[in-house]
Amino acid sequence: MEVALEQKGNHELLGLVREISELVDIHYVRQKGPRGLGHAVWCARKFIGDEPFAVLLGDDVMDSRAPCLKQMLEVYQRCGGTVLGVQEVRVEDTGKYGIVRPEYVEPGLYRVKDLVEKPRPEEAPST
Repeated sequence: MEVALEQKGNHELLGLVREISELVDIHYVRQKGPRGLGHAVWCARKFIGDEPFAVLLGDDVMDSRAPCLKQMLEVYQRCGGTVLGVQEVRVEDTGKYGIVRPEYVEPGLYRVKDLVEKPRPEEAPST
């Protein structure tokens, strides 16, 4: 992309792309087959080591006043451990998602007691 912008003489956009690329280091690992999200994270274990990391899914777009990842990082810094972002779904859609059994901690914060993968609506522990 940078080469194309430079060749087109678009120095303003080129500068922006280079500025953004300095903000973070992004590593990716290709999963050799469709073995699920857990396996994809396992494939990245050499890059992760013992460091905190985030799994971002390209088909999940969040629109919030405070960015979702920022909120999750704040919870991680305060509480430690694994932080999972969830959203409410319609009862009839529970069979399309992993559904958590939450335990209330404080407003906006729950402990996940269990996770049920794609339960029928009558078996879903929550929405």
